[in-house]
Amino acid sequence: MIPPDSPSTSTPTDPNSYLRLNDIRLRDISIVSPNGTNISIMNQYAVFEITEDLFQNNLTGVVSNIDASNIVSNFPLTGQEYLFITFATPGSVNEIELAFLIDKVIDRAPLRNKQSQFYDIHVVCPTFHCHLFSDVSKAYTGNISTIVTDIFKNYINSGSGDTRKELISNEKTAGEQNIIIPSWSAFTAINWLAKRATAENNPKVCDYVFYQDLDGFHFKSISSMFNKDPMQTYIYGADNARDFIRDTPNSEINMQESFQNIRKLVACGFDRSRETLKGTYSSNLLVHDIVTKSYDKVDYKYLDDFDTTPNLNGNPIMPKNNIYSDKVNSKHYFTPSHLNLYGEPSGSEENSGNDGVENWLQRHDAQINQFLSSSIEIDVAGDTNRRVGDKVFAVVNSFESLDEQGRSKLDHLITGNYIVTKIKHTIHKTTGHTLKMKLCKDSNTEPTSQNMALDSSVLENGSGNILL
Repeated sequence: MIPPDSPSTSTPTDPNSYLRLNDIRLRDISIVSPNGTNISIMNQYAVFEITEDLFQNNLTGVVSNIDASNIVSNFPLTGQEYLFITFATPGSVNEIELAFLIDKVIDRAPLRNKQSQFYDIHVVCPTFHCHLFSDVSKAYTGNISTIVTDIFKNYINSGSGDTRKELISNEKTAGEQNIIIPSWSAFTAINWLAKRATAENNPKVCDYVFYQDLDGFHFKSISSMFNKDPMQTYIYGADNARDFIRDTPNSEINMQESFQNIRKLVACGFDRSRETLKGTYSSNLLVHDIVTKSYDKVDYKYLDDFDTTPNLNGNPIMPKNNIYSDKVNSKHYFTPSHLNLYGEPSGSEENSGNDGVENWLQRHDAQINQFLSSSIEIDVAGDTNRRVGDKVFAVVNSFESLDEQGRSKLDHLITGNYIVTKIKHTIHKTTGHTLKMKLCKDSNTEPTSQNMALDSSVLENGSGNILL
């Protein structure tokens, strides 16, 4: 007689539920030729990596193939084929369907049996080739977000069917622009516009980026990502943080507790000399009008702007009494202007050819570099709900010995809210789906003291000896 609590009598698990660590539902990976010929490479692929980056305009990918059919020659692959992939984390609302254009096949290496070969296929979003072949040569008048919409619609999104992409978000910018795009490619033009863009609701917000995630394209400020609630909490170093497995073959994994476990962490360092040379904390700008021969000098200081712009954690990464934010001569900017360059101005609007340069030129470089100056890299379980631009919270225990009660404390320099800036999805045929992510933040959860005295217990080991 079978006991009533035997696994064999329990309800079968839903096939769409999360059943094992790094679980992934990979429906298909296929290659389609220009004439419509389709071939699945589900049996050939070993690893598929997809990278989304807040500071890159396109998704990219690499498929590592173990090929016993000589697809490269027999299909053949010529760089005009599309690669389609459909996948999802079990339990996700929507499947991810991506179309790539095959861009490169690296050198092929025969395996020992001489009847199969190993090689990588590099793929890019088809819009990248639209960008390569584009030629934006046009005069524009209007705000930058409207100009970006026009360029995207007419020069980037020229594909059809499954290869067509959408500009999902386009955050409205402040001010009117009179500009001429001088025969630039589409991404070059939009990246140039991003550097000049200021937010409509706060002209001091100048950290716009143009990027693609698994959903589509976005043109928005990094600061606009700060206002959201954290999409996920990630934990490193907690005693009970582990990858959970099923108690019985027919039970589901606790996805939430498994997803939040940081398996590997690197706390990235800083480089203050490099940041200083880039004007991260202070700079000066000389605006010279070539008509009136007059000039205007503008200083930028990090701490003067901190309280008037959004931030993630409430406290600047620099203490108030620091050696960087007052040294405005560490970085010089020079830009010309031209009074009435486009004729007589209307109303209160200026017309100098570089209108508002004192608002965005220094701040764009400074805000981007401040955001990048404090970051961590983590490895976690695969999750197709995660996107670059998501706000997340990282909990990291301090890298020091436990207190007298056997408890650890948080590392407040690392713990806090972050924005996901880079995700590498690795889909391995045998080990499943994992994420390697880079997280960045512009501020700390607690104030940074000018002269933080270490508690004596930190400097002593168990024997009472001073650690040097």
